[in-house]
Amino acid sequence: MPSSLINCVRSAKYVTAIVVVHLLVNIVHGLAHRALGVRIAPTASIFVIVVVLIFPLIAMALLWTVKKRLGLVLLSLSMFGSLLFGLYHHFLAVGSDHVHSQAPSPLGITFVVTVYLLLITEAIGTYFGVHFLRIANKVTKS
Repeated sequence: MPSSLINCVRSAKYVTAIVVVHLLVNIVHGLAHRALGVRIAPTASIFVIVVVLIFPLIAMALLWTVKKRLGLVLLSLSMFGSLLFGLYHHFLAVGSDHVHSQAPSPLGITFVVTVYLLLITEAIGTYFGVHFLRIANKVTKS
């Protein structure tokens, strides 16, 4: 099997894994948000739905088609945007969405743990997108 084909299959598998884990962590984080009564602005909700939840899923699907580059670009941008959004809302902005605003209860701990898991999955997703895009560009130039 040619190395470019191996890289395509490998990138699709890795991206699928990180997007699914990211989605599952988001679901748990969203449930903690709801149970704790942590509300976010309507514009932030739209950003979360589109950029944080939908775009990575579309990117993942594109990796399994001939539109792999588009999928990698969308993955990189959506995961990086999600990472910046989370850093701002969970660590910089003062409010109920800040990690230090959570009580040391099981729900509060769940909220904080999922914040860190989101940061990790978004950093990995950004890395995967950029890394595999660079490999795809090298293969094309060869």
